[in-house]
Amino acid sequence: MSKSKSKSPAAKSRSGHPARRTSDGASVFEQPVRNAMARYAAQLRAFFNERHTAADTEAGIEGLVTLLTVHSRLRNQVSVTELEHDALAIQFGDLRAIGEDVAIACASILKEFVLFLAETGLWSGTVEEFKAVFGLISAQSGESPIAVPELDEATADEKWSKLPMVATARQLLAWVGEGRAVQPNGLLKESELVSAAAAIGIDVVFDADAQPESFHWVPEAGTAVGSLAHLPKLGAYWDALLRAGMLTKQDDKAVPTPVVAEALAANSGFSARGIKDITAEGIYAHVLLNAIGPENDHTITQMAAALMSKAGSNNPPRTEVAFHFPTVDDLEPEQAHLQPLFEKTIPGAEAILRALESEGMVRIGKHLRVPRVLRAPLERALTRVAAEVLG
Repeated sequence: MSKSKSKSPAAKSRSGHPARRTSDGASVFEQPVRNAMARYAAQLRAFFNERHTAADTEAGIEGLVTLLTVHSRLRNQVSVTELEHDALAIQFGDLRAIGEDVAIACASILKEFVLFLAETGLWSGTVEEFKAVFGLISAQSGESPIAVPELDEATADEKWSKLPMVATARQLLAWVGEGRAVQPNGLLKESELVSAAAAIGIDVVFDADAQPESFHWVPEAGTAVGSLAHLPKLGAYWDALLRAGMLTKQDDKAVPTPVVAEALAANSGFSARGIKDITAEGIYAHVLLNAIGPENDHTITQMAAALMSKAGSNNPPRTEVAFHFPTVDDLEPEQAHLQPLFEKTIPGAEAILRALESEGMVRIGKHLRVPRVLRAPLERALTRVAAEVLG
């Protein structure tokens, strides 16, 4: 689904929709599926209209009816507020037999639909089922919706120069000076944390026994921290500098790599843009994978990554829609068990985007938007995140 005038598989007539041909006998479920969808049809249309033209919305909904009809046939029950992982895997196998472009187009429709169910509180499956289904659909989505524009060199140089993330990376690299003590794995030693944090504007004190109840991108002044894990912003930038090759480990110290450090300091030129691009990729990936959420629980990461992907597209999502989540009173009784998922996933994803906003890496206004110069590094970061989360 997009605002393009070219015909996608979702825009074909119902009788000829490719997804319909994947399973004989699915049509007996069509009217029951339409009837079951009727109760949220207006909400779904409004949700799609925020992202697409009216014509594409109607085509997408019609394609969704077909997909849910086939899915219901595979499960032998009407299924319009949840999807089953195993049945969905079979369905995608059939779609890919028709064509890669068909599978990608259908995955795009289903991904938006699943996000709609989550954001409106209509998802009726379990939390684990949501995670499994969302992961499978994400893996099948294929090409990224991120639109990477062509920028002339002068424009790109100017846009990079205005980003807070560039200034922060330079401040941290300047702090390293001729070298700073690190652990064998390259992470900063505890004795360096307070000084390193101060270099990028974070005021904390060290306490080896500190156990913060929650982690903030920038802790309140005077917060006690006991490890780099308590300083998400510092951890993200340090990891990005290491991955970008700006720091080299020599014995027990991390020292700047001269040529790369000089490129970061430069305001123009291919090398200067390249190293900033790589640094941005590292920050995006690190924040999505590490800044929030318990270990091995990637539900928040998946939601934030989906929002960032849409924010970098030509159809950025409306902020009020992206960050809204239902209360218990909004949910049907049989859906009440999903409230913990919404309470964690949507605010958690928002916290990630707010952190990135403070670095100039996403703009949060009426819509969520990724600056044009950052879309290429975001696209690569999301590929890395998908590989690590989905295996």
